[in-house]
Amino acid sequence: MKINYIFVLLVMLVLAANTRAQPFDVTTVVSVPHLSSGDRNIGIEFNVQNNQDTSYSNVRAFLFLQYPFSASIPPNNKLGELSNPGYLISSGGSGNEYTQYFSLIPFGSHRTVFKIDVDRNAKYGTYDLPYAIYYDNKEFRGKITLEIKGDTLIEIKKASAESKDLYIEPGGIFKINLVIENVGDNEIKWLKIKLMPKDRELVPMLSDSEIIFKDLPQGLTNSTEMWFSIDRDATAKNYALDLVLNYMDERGIEYNETRLIGVTVVGRANMDIAKKTLEPARAIENQPFTLTMKIENTGTGDAKGVTVNLESKLKGDTLASLGEIKKDDYSNAIFSLDGAGSGNQEAVLKISYEDDTGKHEVEKNVILIINPAESQNPFPLLIIAFVVIAAVFMWKRRKH
Repeated sequence: MKINYIFVLLVMLVLAANTRAQPFDVTTVVSVPHLSSGDRNIGIEFNVQNNQDTSYSNVRAFLFLQYPFSASIPPNNKLGELSNPGYLISSGGSGNEYTQYFSLIPFGSHRTVFKIDVDRNAKYGTYDLPYAIYYDNKEFRGKITLEIKGDTLIEIKKASAESKDLYIEPGGIFKINLVIENVGDNEIKWLKIKLMPKDRELVPMLSDSEIIFKDLPQGLTNSTEMWFSIDRDATAKNYALDLVLNYMDERGIEYNETRLIGVTVVGRANMDIAKKTLEPARAIENQPFTLTMKIENTGTGDAKGVTVNLESKLKGDTLASLGEIKKDDYSNAIFSLDGAGSGNQEAVLKISYEDDTGKHEVEKNVILIINPAESQNPFPLLIIAFVVIAAVFMWKRRKH
């Protein structure tokens, strides 16, 4: 018990000694939570607390201003002016601010509000402002710390649209990758990102294409992705989406920005044979006939410059130029061919075209059945011969 009592007594003595060694407590309150470059008339409440049981007269408090801070009130030494909030500003060019003389009663306090400006080119960072309190031919020194916040900036480092396939086509699904970086000086407390398509053909895969991030310090990079589908009947073109950014920095200032993102949707044609017809319906050997091939585009885009070439042993007009075939449409390739020997004639149909993805050529195998020529029927000749013989027989009989 005795040891504990001695320990407590020592602590009290140390505290008392510290109290005697610290004649004043100075507390400051800045009128705004954060300073920014270019701020004007920022109030600094300067409160001097007397920790002693002794009275002091002729006390003055000095605030030593240095870049990027300066006094808001022009230099003057006149008391009682309306523009003077109870303190003086030296006229020697230094811009330091100091109070007029005041008194401090035992354990009393004195309050002064200084006004300062922040240079418009001030850099982000923390700055110290020294102060001094002069009393009874003595001085008490300290400093206050002010923090200047810089620009609040969000940069879109990457915005790309990708599909599981090579291209984004009508009727497909794609995602938009976003990489966002806090490139400003201030911390971002929260950030809300929303992608809003301008065309009804683009539909978000989730009911709400919105992402929220919290606590983004300076220099932090975040990435996210959002999935969309595109209507099957959509036109192949560039689609625009609004990237809406809502965020708040550490000063409590909210920002609203809208950026533009483009998504390129391409059409890819798909050419196929829908139907094959002959004229006459039965091709006969060594007789000319007409072959009609119905070429249909079942893809997601238009086909341009369509040409069809029939490669086989058949002679004749084997090239057809069809021009443009829109998606879900068709065109007929007509070939006038010379006669050929009977049997199955193998041919290759080469379809050349161009779509949004480039030039293409597809090959389709075709088999043509050429029927043999019909042999002459001897029955009518037999009838004619029989009639002739019968006539001759009857003629001879009448003669006799």
